[in-house]
Amino acid sequence: MSAITVAKKDFRDAIRSRVLIGLTVVFALFTVGGAALASWISELFEDGGAGSTIDLIFALQAPASFLVPVIALVVGYGAIAGERESGSLKFLLGLPHSRQDVVLGKVLGRTGVVAVSILVGFAVGLLGLIAFVGSVSIGHYIAFTLVTILFGFVYVCIGVGLSSMTRSTTRAAIGAFGLIIFFWIVWGIIGQALLFVTTDSLAVESIPDWYFVYSSLPPDNAYGSTIEVVLGQTQSTMSSDVADLPFVAKPWFGPVILAIWALVPLSIGRWRFKNVDL
Repeated sequence: MSAITVAKKDFRDAIRSRVLIGLTVVFALFTVGGAALASWISELFEDGGAGSTIDLIFALQAPASFLVPVIALVVGYGAIAGERESGSLKFLLGLPHSRQDVVLGKVLGRTGVVAVSILVGFAVGLLGLIAFVGSVSIGHYIAFTLVTILFGFVYVCIGVGLSSMTRSTTRAAIGAFGLIIFFWIVWGIIGQALLFVTTDSLAVESIPDWYFVYSSLPPDNAYGSTIEVVLGQTQSTMSSDVADLPFVAKPWFGPVILAIWALVPLSIGRWRFKNVDL
């Protein structure tokens, strides 16, 4: 229950600082703007109408995979490092809270902030979807919303894990946004370089299995795979047949990869925070 107490305090602090309101507005604008853009593009290239809800979700997935990590890491990276810098962490630990309670409570509190902002923002955005798209599958939309919350939770865990490893918010911020750049840019460059070295060409007719595995490992791609699983529909991939992919690269393994990305950085950060002098 001590972790819950820390989480409640963290959540109340977010409300008082109006962080929750700001994030809610961001997610509402994101969904409404995405629906408007999808509707406009659809009218340009089709006979009118914005396509199915699944098409719209797949269209929203790409920008969400950029927006959610940034917001979740902004919310998470200062969770513990910020309190260490200000000195309030010693006061917090002076109460009947263990260091494990603090880490878990910070994860729960910051995830609550991200989750509520996504829920409320997407609910408001649903009105925009109905206005621009017309017919919306509520079930598919709810599934997309829940997977996006899970995705936010993963990056909150990464952010709090990084925050637990350092006493400086500057270092935590550099680590957080360095990680984003690594996944967005560097990971792909490394993959392309390895593909070129092993095949002597980037335009290969048969892409090796290891490349599919490598490409599926970032949390952003695992997020897309998880959406495919819950929607029961697969997007076009580099492989002509999903059944031919290695099991790690198959959509059903996406949730497993997300779980690993949540647990490993958080566990390392928790271990580091447990053994470090304040």
